[in-house]
Order: sequence, then C-alpha cells, then structure tokens
Amino acid sequence: MAELCLRQGHRDEALAIYRRLRDRSPAGAARTRLDDRVRLIERSAPQALTPPPPAAPLPLPGVRTRRSGDQLVVEWRLPARTPAPALEILIVTAGDAGVATERRAIDLKADAGQLELRVHGLHSARAAAGTRSPTGFLPLARDAAP
Repeated sequence: MAELCLRQGHRDEALAIYRRLRDRSPAGAARTRLDDRVRLIERSAPQALTPPPPAAPLPLPGVRTRRSGDQLVVEWRLPARTPAPALEILIVTAGDAGVATERRAIDLKADAGQLELRVHGLHSARAAAGTRSPTGFLPLARDAAP
C-alpha cells in the first residue's frame, strides 16, 4: 500500500504507512529494511508535479474539486439567482490514526465562485452544489468521480 501511495504521489501517506509498520515490527532484518526505506523516502525530495492543463469551463450547473497536498479548491457555478446557494463537501483525511471523514455544509453568497480550504491530511473530497431549503439540501450538480 505504501508503494502504491508513492507511485500516486502521496509521499506523506507512504511515509506514515512505513513508519507504522516499522514501529510495530520486532527488532531484526525486517525492521532494519523498513527503517532504511523510511530514511530513503525522507531524504528524497518530493517530486514536482507538472501543472494540470487548463480546466474546461464548468457547465451550468457545475461543481469541481481539485486537491494539491493539504489544499482543496472547490469551484461552483449555479443558475443565476439560485435561492440559498450552498455547497456540501465530503472530506476524507488520512493520518497516523487512520482514515476519517468529515461533512461540511457551506452557505454561499454567490451563484459562482471558488473556495479554498486547507485540510490537514487531506486524502480526497467530493462536493455538490445546490440550494438549501427548510427541508434540506437539494443538489443541482455533483463533481465527477475521480
């Protein structure tokens, strides 16, 4: 799993996995190999990510999430004068304690825009843009599955 994380560019997650394995291993050859692997990854510089191509315009209605490290960017576009525009975001974080989820409901002041959130240990996120009514949230657009 740690190697898969490394191949996908999730260096910190890979390190966390290797450290947990190392800390749980008894003294011996396996622990030494894990310790060597942790040191090698720690010494290696994080790979520079090539910037993504310019994003296509959002459809109407539309919502899109982008993640870079602990930074989450959510863009939305709703029909003009959508009553009580809102976002619902499901955030997945990963850390030494494991995986956790958090749901955030955010009331919006505009029909279109961009929101930046810093989320420690961010793994992934899904978002929906829509309207809030007395009976709950009505999604008008959901971000595409990764």
